[in-house]
Amino acid sequence: MTDWEMIVRDHGPMAYDTAWRILGNASDTQDAVQEAFVDAVRMERTSRIENWGGLLRRLVARRAIDLLRSRRGGRALSIEPAAPSRMHPEAIAVGQELAERLRVALTQLPQRESEVFVLRYFADFSNSEIAAFLKLSAGAVGVALHKARTRLAELLETTEE
Repeated sequence: MTDWEMIVRDHGPMAYDTAWRILGNASDTQDAVQEAFVDAVRMERTSRIENWGGLLRRLVARRAIDLLRSRRGGRALSIEPAAPSRMHPEAIAVGQELAERLRVALTQLPQRESEVFVLRYFADFSNSEIAAFLKLSAGAVGVALHKARTRLAELLETTEE
């Protein structure tokens, strides 16, 4: 029998942090985490889960990207202020604007590229961990990351003009 209380306690904060880094909005973050745990419950019913942390990180990243994509045509995401900082207000505003532009650009990437990018830069997976987790070769991960970074650079450059 799966000890869900322990899984939520041990991996919930990481799942929330991953979704927050992608979404930057508490309400959407909670939705993505909840949906990821529901997905995990469904998956656990049909197969044995060996790496709960990795699975939840991947599921929450997917759900967060799905939320970003669903918002692309609708309302803009609201960015909630980060923890109090000693940074100048203008620097904070610029950082928030850049984060929002990155979120929007991520929605325009193909599924694999956005997933690999998010797992690498938001969930802090190494390339070899991504390869093992997604059942890809290390070369495929490298190619997907390169394509994602190139496309994101193009998208972010065009939004500045």
